[in-house]
Amino acid sequence: MVMANTSQVSGKLPDGYRAIPLSDCDQGAALRLCVLVRQTPDPVAGHFLILRDLPDAVVYLGCVTDASGAVREWIELWIQSVEGLEASLPAQRETFCNHTLDARWARNAEQLRTLNPTCLLQTGWESRHPLPSFLDLGRNAPVHPWAAEQGGRWELCLADDLLQAAGLPAYSTSLFRYWYQPCMGKESLFVPTVGGSPQSPRTRPLAEVLGDTDHHLPLNPQGGLMIAATLFPLGLEDYVDLLGGKPWKGLAHGKKHLTFDGPYRALEDWSEKQQDPKHLFLGAQGRAGRLVEIFHLKLQLIAEMVRQVRSCVSAGQLPFLNLAGDSFRVKLEHTGAGLPLLWTSNCLLVKPSDAYALPVETSDFRYFIRPRVSGASIYLPEGLSRGLQGNGSVRLRKVLPPDQDRTILEGTLVTEERLAGSPNDLVWIRLPLPSGRLDLYGHLYATEGLAQGEARFRTVPQRLPEGVAGALRAAEGVSFARSAFEVVPLLSTPCDLYSLGVLAVRTLLVDEENTLAVALDDVLSLARQVAAEHKPDVPLAERLQMIFEKDNRYPASLGPHRLTRQEIDAPEAFQWLPPELWYDTLGAVIRLFPGLGPDSICRDFGDVPALALETVFNQPLEAFEKLLLRSRSLIVLDWNLNREIHTAIKSYLDCNRSLEG
Repeated sequence: MVMANTSQVSGKLPDGYRAIPLSDCDQGAALRLCVLVRQTPDPVAGHFLILRDLPDAVVYLGCVTDASGAVREWIELWIQSVEGLEASLPAQRETFCNHTLDARWARNAEQLRTLNPTCLLQTGWESRHPLPSFLDLGRNAPVHPWAAEQGGRWELCLADDLLQAAGLPAYSTSLFRYWYQPCMGKESLFVPTVGGSPQSPRTRPLAEVLGDTDHHLPLNPQGGLMIAATLFPLGLEDYVDLLGGKPWKGLAHGKKHLTFDGPYRALEDWSEKQQDPKHLFLGAQGRAGRLVEIFHLKLQLIAEMVRQVRSCVSAGQLPFLNLAGDSFRVKLEHTGAGLPLLWTSNCLLVKPSDAYALPVETSDFRYFIRPRVSGASIYLPEGLSRGLQGNGSVRLRKVLPPDQDRTILEGTLVTEERLAGSPNDLVWIRLPLPSGRLDLYGHLYATEGLAQGEARFRTVPQRLPEGVAGALRAAEGVSFARSAFEVVPLLSTPCDLYSLGVLAVRTLLVDEENTLAVALDDVLSLARQVAAEHKPDVPLAERLQMIFEKDNRYPASLGPHRLTRQEIDAPEAFQWLPPELWYDTLGAVIRLFPGLGPDSICRDFGDVPALALETVFNQPLEAFEKLLLRSRSLIVLDWNLNREIHTAIKSYLDCNRSLEG
């Protein structure tokens, strides 16, 4: 039975939606890669169902259809877009360009393939630009613009020499993109596709080139790279709420919800179905059994999130700096092997890193920034996007004796800007030397005797040519007026640890009465109190228990009854779930937040080895895996049940191995 205002997504398309192929070459193919489009746009959401909006891409809901038009698989379509990046990057924006974005895109595709080889659909568009495309809703077909008078299609111009000969910025070193017609060669006109693009006598407006096709729906007008991956229908937060007892209505698109067949059909009436042993081992054993099993499954989810993040960081040596609730999705499998439905869940990272490494080419230090300043997010530490740019005077105090072949400078920065930040923040200064511009990187530090608006800095060891180092020694005591500078917060994987802490709070402590904002505030208050009362010889769990026993507000707000939407109070939940196990879990969560006290894994958001960024995740992963072992023993109530669960899990794993083989 279909819920009101809900479209059932199965082998056929939902009512009011079309699946339009991405390329006109697919029109006669046996299998077609398509994007899902609503024929009549939703007043708010429009034609497309957008799953995520990333700094350099938009992710749409798509599908693979056969020759009959039946849906064979639901997918995510990632389409690259550089619109807005040029205006939003920090002072190092000149280091970001189409070339680096394309290379990064290919690495992200390879990372997705490594994490889950069966999920990525290889199209070739991961590293080869497709034709610019629009959608003709009347013909239910893609449109690739072309010019009848020249008889050739417009393509994205990657040839730097052709662009520069027309007085336009090169593709590889800019963030601008232009169409051209390869058949015209050097005589081709150019069409800018990014707002604010430079013009020349050889450019033509996009609207003029499109002519009477301007009613077509733009899908990939920039000819951006693409990724197609298997859709994991459940969002992380949807799955967490489902574990707590809230039904899942499906993917929201405006006022409608698209639901899915297979294991997802049972999720609409979840408040009743969760008591069925087909969905939970202890579902029929009352509230106590369900609470314990939900606790275990939520711990499993947290451990999997930490493991996924660690694997990605280890492979790319790049933090995320953007982890949030939409960074993960969850897929449920068919339960023919006898394993309860919720034990088949598979969590996967679906949002790539937002971090870019600053090009401190003359140093071994690594610093990371985000590509644009976005709105505040509860999942990100305060001040993540904080930065300061300006011009000031720079006085060189002295050039310190070389550290091996590297030079260190001390100086004073004078500016009218308010220089407030952490001593770990990176300061970038550009000095105008006779030999050319010199970029210096270092840290501000506090000292006495400075006037208002002055700050002392010391550079990190940098390899400089001997002529440059000599010019700097000769300039000791000289003031360089109007030198550009920027202060960038030192950010690395401890920021991701913070985000995982918030995700753990969202998973364990948010219900109908407790919002994430309230739960997070209470957890951070508890962490600060634990730090203030720190006793090295007393385990963290024991200190948490003493605080809970002294302060009644913590059991009420942070007790195990928050795991579920069932009517359970804190004392009752503590009878069913061993208190020491709950306190150890809260302790593992508190330790994820950097800089809150001696118990924190990291002292601050830059406390990580520069060449081993993944090591901050080792301790929490080990802690949650130990908690999983302990919580699993609560589910296995007797030896008969133990053998039953072991048999079900073994059958499920054997079935998966045979399918993969």
